[in-house]
Amino acid sequence: KKEHPNLPVFASWTLHNMFKTRGRMLEQFKNLMAYNDFVAVSYYPFFMPDKDRLAALDWMFEQFDDCKKPYAVVETNDAAERLPLPEAKVVFEGTAEKQSAYYRRLLGLARQHDFVFVISFIHQDYDVLWEKIKATAPELFMAWRDCGLLDENGNARPARQVWADYFNLPLSK
Repeated sequence: KKEHPNLPVFASWTLHNMFKTRGRMLEQFKNLMAYNDFVAVSYYPFFMPDKDRLAALDWMFEQFDDCKKPYAVVETNDAAERLPLPEAKVVFEGTAEKQSAYYRRLLGLARQHDFVFVISFIHQDYDVLWEKIKATAPELFMAWRDCGLLDENGNARPARQVWADYFNLPLSK
């Protein structure tokens, strides 16, 4: 920061973990905010119960608006298909509709709160890659397999249009 004072510096945190555990994790991260230029968040709503998926976003603003720093989503996406993780005994109940609703809400908030950026982690499902790595990769890596704005065949999901609609809006500044 001394050598490049205009270069933004930030540590990111995962909203789905912070929302679930809160307490000391939240307290410690708030202590770090003095050294961050952004409130930088990773968020995967498929790790949350349905009732909290979008509520977690509102909670984030309640906790961090008083920091008076811009928001940035350093990585996100949402499951567009139902996905069981047999070893973990977990099922992600993803649908294209839930994925689209998530992006609509997130990008609406990004525009309303003038986020610095939003990065969608997976552009296209990686079914082919998963088949190649599944023998050596942790099962958890499968969680993102069906989170693309495009499915494994390259077909656009409804969330792709939501992304395009927001991407094509004029910049607010």
